[in-house]
Amino acid sequence: MEQTTIWVILLAVFVALSVGLAIALAAVSYALRRSKKPEREVHVEYLRPDYTRSAGFRLDTLPDDDILTPTRYWLVDGEIAEVEYSVAYSDDITFRVAPTGNLQVPDKYAGFDYESLGSYPVGDVDVTLQQSPGRASIMNWTRDGFDYAVFAPGAEMNLMGGVSQQFVTDSSAVYGR
Repeated sequence: MEQTTIWVILLAVFVALSVGLAIALAAVSYALRRSKKPEREVHVEYLRPDYTRSAGFRLDTLPDDDILTPTRYWLVDGEIAEVEYSVAYSDDITFRVAPTGNLQVPDKYAGFDYESLGSYPVGDVDVTLQQSPGRASIMNWTRDGFDYAVFAPGAEMNLMGGVSQQFVTDSSAVYGR
């Protein structure tokens, strides 16, 4: 065999091995990226629910009485308002508001399989209830360019039904200036 032919064959084998190795490394890299857990949410605490400078909106009104008491205000991932509520005679709940399409389930409520329990009107707003069997429950609605949601731990559907009217009617978000 000619020496040139041997070099061409060796070069072809080298190129084939290099391409195969590159494909294998790309597949491993892709698999590693897909298997990583999503990043945790970033919470920044606020003294009041005015996120105008950071997110362009504020919570204009919120439920606040002897039964539902806001205890902490957060901005999550730079775009989601979160209010922690102390609820008399029950577990604490989480209330979130974000511009329509940006609302996310909090980390501690993610990972459950939620089943829809149906929708019902509160005034002119349709409220949807969802529950993970024996676990967390979610109540959500959309109004005036914002998505709203209340998250409760455990099987607190009675709680959700009891506070739904108050949250829907007493909560509003507005874009700030």
